[in-house]
Amino acid sequence: MTDIRIAEKNETLNLALEVAGQAMFEFDPVKNDLSWSGQETLASFLGVDKNLDLANFERLSSLIAPDDVMVRERAVQEAKTTDQGYAVEYRVKSVDGEWRWFEERGSWLNFGGHSRLIGVLRTIHEQKSREDHLSWLVTYDELTGQLNRQRTKELLDQHVRMEQGGAYIMVGIDNLGAVNSDFGFDIADEVIVETSNRLRDSLDDSDALGRVAGTKFGIILHKTDAEDIRSVCNKLLAAVRENLYETAKGGLAISVCAGVAPLTKEIASAEMAMAQAEAALDAARQIGSSSWSTFSEKTDTVSRRKRNSEMSDIILTALNERRIELAYQPIVTDINEEHTKYECLIRMMHNGEEVPPAKFIPIAEHLGLVHLLDRRALELATYALRKDPRILLNVNVSWETVKDPVWAEGYLAHLRANRDVSNRITVELTETQAVDALEASIEFVSEIKKVGCEFALDDFGAGYTSFRNLKALDIDVLKIDGSFVTGVCSSRDNQLFVRTLLDLARNFGMKTVAEWVDNDADAMLLKGLGVDYLQGFYIGRPVQRPEWSQNADRAEQASALRKA
Repeated sequence: MTDIRIAEKNETLNLALEVAGQAMFEFDPVKNDLSWSGQETLASFLGVDKNLDLANFERLSSLIAPDDVMVRERAVQEAKTTDQGYAVEYRVKSVDGEWRWFEERGSWLNFGGHSRLIGVLRTIHEQKSREDHLSWLVTYDELTGQLNRQRTKELLDQHVRMEQGGAYIMVGIDNLGAVNSDFGFDIADEVIVETSNRLRDSLDDSDALGRVAGTKFGIILHKTDAEDIRSVCNKLLAAVRENLYETAKGGLAISVCAGVAPLTKEIASAEMAMAQAEAALDAARQIGSSSWSTFSEKTDTVSRRKRNSEMSDIILTALNERRIELAYQPIVTDINEEHTKYECLIRMMHNGEEVPPAKFIPIAEHLGLVHLLDRRALELATYALRKDPRILLNVNVSWETVKDPVWAEGYLAHLRANRDVSNRITVELTETQAVDALEASIEFVSEIKKVGCEFALDDFGAGYTSFRNLKALDIDVLKIDGSFVTGVCSSRDNQLFVRTLLDLARNFGMKTVAEWVDNDADAMLLKGLGVDYLQGFYIGRPVQRPEWSQNADRAEQASALRKA
């Protein structure tokens, strides 16, 4: 019974040691005998054949990496001489050929007049793997395996200091945000990895490639000839563009843009080279996808991110300081009639000057601020309608507001709170935006009509709205895209297109507006074709304080003075 209990205790000890990833040993140098807490336990975590006899250190040493054998033997002997414990790390080769890390700790103890070595061997492989990985991450990007930003910058700094010439190229993946949105982050990661591989395969071994931002790569190119740099850029773009990316969600067409900063003697640092390359990349993206550009004195050095940040501050400050205003452009049924119907066009003042809408509206859309502009425009329009009961106003709304339930409800709530003037408002949404968010658009249109508003589909003809969608949207007014109106008098194609749209509108019981009318001949022809309303510079330019608004303001001031 005693032997059974001893066996059970040994089995429990072996199990505990195996779970802990360690084994105990005792070595008798007189007998050259090495005994372990459990042979099978030892073999398991050493990763060697369990039948391998490890009853002496010679056999164990044969498994240890040659460079580590002498280190271990020296540590063991020093411990015996100094009568102190020792600790040493070494690698053991497993049956699958992998080198596994272990730590051995031991001490020499005196038993019956001679010394024995008592120690513990424990696996530290996972710890070493983590340390190696952390060390690797100091230099490399975890996702792509290419150099990381810091290491790329360090190499670029060295390159610049040594005045080796060449170029620094920043490559950015086009529209990866759309891939994220449509297919998920995992597919976007696949695209990033495949892009890094294609770029690497397109470069010489001497060229350095690093991932310097989420969707951007930096290349230190050793070629110095301008024609060679041009050739490399074209090669990089083609490598990405020419073949589909095979992903878990199917094939994707991907493109990149590139910005080149020549590493001339004027480049004083890696930061300067990177800034120039990023500015050149922004310039390339202005050209279009799969484009490249070289930095020059004419390149705008302010990055898109910085411009967006600055414009964001300007927009928010203008909203807070009530510097968002409306300009009113007349819409008429006849050239000579009195102006009572207008489209409200948003304007922003900054430092006493008007900021062109093209400079702030796209950024507001990109940064998610456009719904604030939509709401402010609606507030100004309802306020303006109370100045003169004869006035009718068209107000633009963005699809960002329409598709967002919270902001859409806020917009509708303002209309409901101003029902007394809502029946004089026509809400405009562009054709492409209405189709992109069709279900939300249908619901939104239904709600605005409940408070008396009409709905106009703007820029009609620029998109691909089906007959079914036209009917579902319950449109009151079709505004014909200006590209088909300008020069209509001299273009048979535009005349045919306008006639077709007019027939379509009549069949659906919709009114029509021709935009961009800029001369008398076009105006007369359009009216002759049956267009209901005309709008454009020929009819009238947008004015921030039209006469009816000024008259109302003067009347309000006079009334205030009389009361005072």
